[in-house]
Amino acid sequence: MILKLALNGLKKKQRDYAILFTGLIISIAVFYMFLTLSLNKEFILQNSVINNIQLVFLVGTVMLSVITFFYLFYTNSFLLSLRKKEYGLYELIGAKKLQIRRVFQIETMAITGISLIIGLILGIILSRVVSWVLMNQLNIGFIQFKVVYLPAVFWTVIYYLVTSFITSSIHNLWLAKISIIELLRSEIQNDLLPEKPKNAALMIFLGLFLLAIGYVALYFMETLRFIGLFTAPIATTLGTYVLFVALLPIIVRKWKRNKKVNFKGINSFTSGQLNFRLSSLKWVLATIALLIALSAGAIAGGFAFKNDAFTSIDEHWQYDATLYNPGAAEMAVLDSIPVEEQLTYRMKLDDEFIYLVLDELNAAPPLIRDMVTYEVVRPDPLPEELEIEGGSQIVSDQWFTALYAINPALGGTKSTRIVPLEEYELAEGEEISIVLARTADFSAHIEEWQKLDELQMDIYPDLVTGFDPETDSVATKYAQFKTQYAIASGTFFMGFFLGLAFLTMMASILMFKILSGANNDIRRYDSLRKLGVRRRVLENSLSRELFIVFLFPGILGLLHVFVGMRMFTFIMDEPYYRLWVSILIFLAIYGGYYFFTIHLYRKIVLPKQ
Repeated sequence: MILKLALNGLKKKQRDYAILFTGLIISIAVFYMFLTLSLNKEFILQNSVINNIQLVFLVGTVMLSVITFFYLFYTNSFLLSLRKKEYGLYELIGAKKLQIRRVFQIETMAITGISLIIGLILGIILSRVVSWVLMNQLNIGFIQFKVVYLPAVFWTVIYYLVTSFITSSIHNLWLAKISIIELLRSEIQNDLLPEKPKNAALMIFLGLFLLAIGYVALYFMETLRFIGLFTAPIATTLGTYVLFVALLPIIVRKWKRNKKVNFKGINSFTSGQLNFRLSSLKWVLATIALLIALSAGAIAGGFAFKNDAFTSIDEHWQYDATLYNPGAAEMAVLDSIPVEEQLTYRMKLDDEFIYLVLDELNAAPPLIRDMVTYEVVRPDPLPEELEIEGGSQIVSDQWFTALYAINPALGGTKSTRIVPLEEYELAEGEEISIVLARTADFSAHIEEWQKLDELQMDIYPDLVTGFDPETDSVATKYAQFKTQYAIASGTFFMGFFLGLAFLTMMASILMFKILSGANNDIRRYDSLRKLGVRRRVLENSLSRELFIVFLFPGILGLLHVFVGMRMFTFIMDEPYYRLWVSILIFLAIYGGYYFFTIHLYRKIVLPKQ
C-alpha cells in the first residue's frame, strides 16, 4: 500500500519532479565523468600526462559533491512542500506518521534512482566525448581508458543514494513533528501586502558597503592574499543578501508610483504581481545571484587557465626549441618552420666541467627575461677573464639565466667554464652542438615541437646520466608546455562542467520556485480574462513579470563575475580571456530556462479554451 501511494505521488507530480531533478541528472553525469577520468588506474599508469590532471578532476568531484548535497537538501524541501496537503489527507483517513514518512522516503529514493540511471548513461557519453577531446588536444593516445568504469559507477551510486537518504531523513524528522492541521492548511496562502523594510536606507547602504568591501578584496587579492580570500566571499555574500532584501521592494514601489507607466494597460497588475513575487523570492534570488557568479566564474576560469598555458610558457622560455647534436631529421623539421632566430653554440663535457666558448656567447647572446625589470633583453658582453670563487665562475644574473637557457638539460649538474676558443679546443671531452630556435608563434607549430622532442629522446640517454625514455622527459619548452597544458585542459573541463552543473541546478531551483506558486495565480488571470483582457496582453504581462524576476539575480551575478575574475591576475596573465564565451553560455542556459518557465506558466494560468 505504501509503495502504491508513493508511485501514485510520483505520477501526479511528474512534471514538477522532472523540472527539479534536471539539475540532479546533470550533476550525476558530471560526477561520474570526473571519477572516471581520475580513478581509471590502468589508464593513469599508462598515460603519464594524465597523472598531472588526476588531482584536478578529484578536486572537481569534491566541489560538485558539496554543492549537490545542498541542492538535494533544497529540492527535498520543495518536494515536501508539494505533498504536504496530500500527506495531511493520508493522516486524516487514518495513516500513521511512520507510514507517511515511508511514502516520502520511497518517493525521494525512487526519484534519485531514476536520476541515477539517466545520469550515468549521460555520464558515460560525456566521458567518451571529453576523453576524445583531451586526447586530441594533448596529442596523446588514451591507452586502456574504460568509458564504463565500475568503481566510478559504484561510488557515484553510493554517494547519491546516501546523500538522498540523509537529506530526506532530515526532512522526515521535520514531517514527524508537524501537525495534521498545518499539513492540511499548507496550500492556503494569504497574499500579505509586502511591507517596506525597516531602516531600508540603512540596509541598502550596508549592502552596498559590504559589496564594496568584497569587491575591493577581490580587486586587490594579490596584495591582500589570505585576508582577501576570507574577506571577499563573506562580504560579497552578506552584501548580496542584504541588498536583495532591502532594495528589491524599494524598486517595485518606485515603479508603482510612476503613474505614467503604472496606469498604462495592465501594468498596475504586473507591478502588483511583482511586488508580491519579489518579496516572497528575495532570499532565493539572492542565492541564485551567488550561484550564477559561481557557475559563470567557473566556466570563465576554465577558459583563462587554458589560455594561460600558452602565455606563461612564452614568458619563461624565449626559445621554442633546444636541440642537442641535431641530426638531419631534426634539421629537416626545423627547416619546415618559419624560424625568426636560430643560434648555435658548442659545448664540451668532462668529468668536472661544462665548457662553452666565450667568443660565441658574446657574438650571439641569447634572449632572456630579466628577473629585475621582467623585460626581454640580451645580456651584456662577458669580460675576457671571469673571476672564480668557490670553484665556480662569477657571472652576472643575466648571464646566469642565459646559461640555463642555452643548456637546460645539464644546467646545474656541473660547473660551467666560459673560456676563450684556444682553451676550449684544448679541453678534453666530446663536443656537443646546441641549437636554439625561436618563432613568432610557438602555438602554431605544436606538432613540429612534439616531433623534435621525440627525435631528441634518442640523444638524451647518452647526454644525461640515468635518463629513462620511458619515464623521463626532455628539457625543452614543449615538454614543460605539455605538462602545463594537461593541467590547464583538465582545469578547463572541470570549470566548464562544474559551471554547467551549477547553472542547471540553479536555474531549475528558480524555475521550480516560480512554478510552485502558479496555481495561486490561476484565479487572478481568469478574472482578468473574464473582464475582457486579451490573451496576448496577459501573456506579455506574464513575460515582463518573469523577465524582471530572472533579470535581477542575473545582473548582480554577472557583476560578481566581472569583478571576481580580477582576483586571478596574480596567477595568470589574462583572467578575462574569452569571458564573452562564458557569458554567452550562461545566457543560453539561463535564457532557455526563462523561456521554458514562461511556457509552463502560461499552460497553468492561461490554458487554451
